Amino acid sequence: MELTRFVAPPLFAMAFVVAACSPQGAGTEAAASAPPPGIRYEANIAAGGVAPPAAQIVKPPDTSADRATAGGGLFGTMNCDGCHGGGAPGWVGPSLIDGRWRYGGADEEVFSSIYYGRPKGMPAYGGVIGADGVWMIVAYLKAQSPPTVVPTTSYEGGTAAPTVAAPAAAASTSAAPTAPATPEQMISKYGCVACHAVDRKVIGPAFHDVAVKYKGKADAATQLVEKVRNGGAGVWGDIPMSPNPQVPDAQLRELVSWVLARG
Repeated sequence: MELTRFVAPPLFAMAFVVAACSPQGAGTEAAASAPPPGIRYEANIAAGGVAPPAAQIVKPPDTSADRATAGGGLFGTMNCDGCHGGGAPGWVGPSLIDGRWRYGGADEEVFSSIYYGRPKGMPAYGGVIGADGVWMIVAYLKAQSPPTVVPTTSYEGGTAAPTVAAPAAAASTSAAPTAPATPEQMISKYGCVACHAVDRKVIGPAFHDVAVKYKGKADAATQLVEKVRNGGAGVWGDIPMSPNPQVPDAQLRELVSWVLARG
């Protein structure tokens, strides 16, 4: 009985030897240098209601200027400039070119923020434009020159200096359509699907719910035209709706009529 107190079980002894012989911190350095894992955050809101798949983040080898140019087009199409301003200097949302990053500024970290979304209003775009589209936007953001004056003053509120004329910049980056478009094409072209769906809440309310809320109001169309054009907050919650000055007046009125008919 006295001897058994000093005899270690074989498995315990083996584990102790392996631990003692392993280099200090082995695996820690590799883990620190690895890109963040691809995780679909269930609590985040998905743009267009389409959740991105969970997958490992793999940076594409092609980082050409053409991909950055294509990313600039997606930045406008997905209405990113509606929150971050034309060229991403910051407006309702924070600047994406001033070198300050809440969730990290490495390419993989920026990808993760766009693909999987972030709390407090940043939707997940991975399900809508896919990994390649997100990498194009990352290339576009990384190609922008940092501003001489940092426009955002608060990460928490995303407030911007009053001198930043983001709506005008956003308007200049979006060309008016050259041919008539159906309302279904318009909600995609102007990025409405990033925040709305017809029959369910995404970031903003469902078009059906908007139609029901304004049904029977004589000035419903006028109110909604101004709301879409100028943006605002407080009607459907704290997350603000970004202004959309890039939508031509005739198409804006047609789009509002289509929304009001969804109820």
